[in-house]
Amino acid sequence: MLGMIYFRPVIPILVSLILGLACGSWLPGHKVYAYFVIFVSTILILYFILQRKTTLILPVILFFAFGYLSIQPWVVPKFPSNHIVNFLDLRKWRIVGLIDENPIIYKDRLKLILQIRTLGEDKDKNFPVTGKIRVTVRGNFLSLSIGDKVSFTGKIRSIRNFNNPGGFDYKKYMAFKEIWGTSYVRGKDLIVIKRNSGRGINRIIADARSKISDLIDNSVEGDESAVLKALIIGDRNSISKNLRESFNRAGAGHILAISGLHIGIVATVAFFFFKWILSYFKYFLWNVLTIKVAAILSLFPVFIYGLLSGMSPSTQRAVIMVTVFFMTFLFEREHDPINTLAIAAMIILLVHPPSLFSISFQLSFIAVLAIIYGLSRMRIKSSRRKQGVFQLPKKVYLFLLTSLFAILGTLPLLMLYFNQVSFIGFLVNLFVVPLIGFIVVPLGLFSVLLYPVSVYGATWCINANSELLAKALDIVVWFSNLPFASIKTVTPTYFEICCYYVLGWAVLNLVGIKHENTGEKDKFLGGTHQLYNKVEMKEQSAASGRKKVLAVLIVVSIACAADTCYWFYNRFWHDDLRITVIDVGQGSSALVEMPEGFNLLIDGGGFSDNSVFDIGERVIAPLLWRKKIKTIDLLILSHPNSDHLNGLLYIAENFNVKRVWANCDTADTIGYRKFMGIIKEKAIHLPEFKEISRTHIINDAQLKLLYPAGDYIDNNKRTWSNLNNNSLVIKIKFGSKSFLFPGDIMTKAEKELVAISGDDLKSNVLIAPHHGSKTSSSEFFIDSVKPETVIFSSGLRNRYKFPHPSVLKRYKERGCRILRTDSHGAVTISTDGRSLEVLPFFP
Repeated sequence: MLGMIYFRPVIPILVSLILGLACGSWLPGHKVYAYFVIFVSTILILYFILQRKTTLILPVILFFAFGYLSIQPWVVPKFPSNHIVNFLDLRKWRIVGLIDENPIIYKDRLKLILQIRTLGEDKDKNFPVTGKIRVTVRGNFLSLSIGDKVSFTGKIRSIRNFNNPGGFDYKKYMAFKEIWGTSYVRGKDLIVIKRNSGRGINRIIADARSKISDLIDNSVEGDESAVLKALIIGDRNSISKNLRESFNRAGAGHILAISGLHIGIVATVAFFFFKWILSYFKYFLWNVLTIKVAAILSLFPVFIYGLLSGMSPSTQRAVIMVTVFFMTFLFEREHDPINTLAIAAMIILLVHPPSLFSISFQLSFIAVLAIIYGLSRMRIKSSRRKQGVFQLPKKVYLFLLTSLFAILGTLPLLMLYFNQVSFIGFLVNLFVVPLIGFIVVPLGLFSVLLYPVSVYGATWCINANSELLAKALDIVVWFSNLPFASIKTVTPTYFEICCYYVLGWAVLNLVGIKHENTGEKDKFLGGTHQLYNKVEMKEQSAASGRKKVLAVLIVVSIACAADTCYWFYNRFWHDDLRITVIDVGQGSSALVEMPEGFNLLIDGGGFSDNSVFDIGERVIAPLLWRKKIKTIDLLILSHPNSDHLNGLLYIAENFNVKRVWANCDTADTIGYRKFMGIIKEKAIHLPEFKEISRTHIINDAQLKLLYPAGDYIDNNKRTWSNLNNNSLVIKIKFGSKSFLFPGDIMTKAEKELVAISGDDLKSNVLIAPHHGSKTSSSEFFIDSVKPETVIFSSGLRNRYKFPHPSVLKRYKERGCRILRTDSHGAVTISTDGRSLEVLPFFP
């Protein structure tokens, strides 16, 4: 068995390395044990070598420990005393540094990675520091490039996560990029100390990319310009969000990333070009060196194009695979695609271990692996008869299968990271891939080669290319606008993803065994009886293999059925009440899961400008999808301030929202107008506020609307009426346990609420009104609620200084347990109506 595994020796080594990297990321800090394992494994391997014995397990163990160690500098880094992490969140500094990567323009902002050189309190008192930060430049800014030395005055902030169950670890993501802080500066305050005048390889590449980008911008504009830059130099920053979403809905998003298709075109053209040139030299023909030398020479344009396109993980994979493939010509060895893929992955992970956690790396390798393995199991036959008739269908068949296996192979990862599945991707790729891959990309690359010789010729090629590309974009947009083009999906668990791939493996192997048997029978029927014994033995082996595969299929199917039952219980059959006070930064949002699957979302948090960061899309929706929630039975907007409203826009637009509650207040903001537009467009039920019943019984849980009164808008005595004081106050009771959500009401409204509700306010858990503002949480209000636990929903180091120290003091004096989303993260509450469990993300 082990010998069969080592038929491709790189694969078990690669798998052990990957497992070591994953273990090192999830369970860091145990380097001593890893060093011990490496030491013992190395000694034993040397012993077996000296004894001339074979050892198969020890290299796997060795690479597992090596993988564990190699990721530790990123997950548990050790910083010197002058590293930038020691100067975060302290004060404003005069910052001097070098631009480390090509700056990215996003709307009206410039984002750049800065390698810090010095910090100082003023111009005369500077000290050297190390480390990189991300700087966002707002307003008008100068043209900057890699290597420029700049300075500005600003505060360096630490990178933080939205700490919710299963949430995206942005801090680790940035650590893998070796970025440890962020800062903001206005364009007019950014000073260029010195332009980079060096001619290093990075500057040469940056200049070449800049010139090609300028050529495209000067030749065409709009979406065509943005996509051409993505296809030729790997710059996708100019692609609009709408166009990117159109490609994703159409299942063609992979086309925008430079990968094997682009590198393969360059390699193929270069190889046949050099082979043609070398065929005119007798020396190479006589010594049978034409193919070998052509393979070596072809590597130069491949590497140049890879560097020019930015060397993303998918590009790295393609370049390495092409290199290994060309080496098989040099050493006259048979090419094994799976082994080549494994070598490419091994090289990338050894050079930069965090690449394993890159979405681009995972999608690129799993797509190619699915294609290679899938095609190998299909046993596609070729026919030499009537070449002109049979060859074309076979190529079309291969193209269709390649597209199908790529889509099926990446399906669970697309659901995991993007929560979207396209139903038309297979069809769209039939039109778009040939048009873009075999016409637009080659013509674009030809225009780059022509540019140094003839600017006019290059411009003409770009213009002609843009016309073809416009047709391709029209196809993508048309398909993406179909109502059934794609759907948003829940997030699969890692267990479910593993089951999916094992099922896929089992199905492909059953198909492969059938094809093998068919092939052998064809040989037997067309040959002599001398093949009988051989065919019979192979059939017996195939039958045994089929039984094993079927056994795996049955076991995994049972596991999938059990997993489905678990989630049905968790979503629709549970008899407890669950509340998640979501960490949305400076804002408020809470998910309430009532017994038997009724879902209630109270507010959605949000920033003033959703185009900068959409809380609904980036924080709340992923949380809902991870809980397998696609339907919100009741969405409550306490009041239309952006820190409660803006996160609801994405939810209302992309989830099945059945009903919305809101008060009578309106707001003259883009967010509010868009929210009301979504409600109207999707025909979501929005009753008049005064028509909403005050008490609702939902699966044994009681939902009460306590405040404001139905006719509050007509009450002239409420001179203190404003958006905050008119917030909806919601109380939820289940058994003997109750929870109060008072929105942003302030002292005047609290007084009126106490007068209206009295003892009905008493609750076990209180979401602190107005995030803990000193204008809220009055003593008479607290004494009326009598909470055991108080939860403050506020942002870390927010500019309002919420929660106020005096408010914290009031609750502490009354013996309340205090939890804060800025320091404790999301707070998860569950109750069966008798007992109560309140668990913060960080204890």
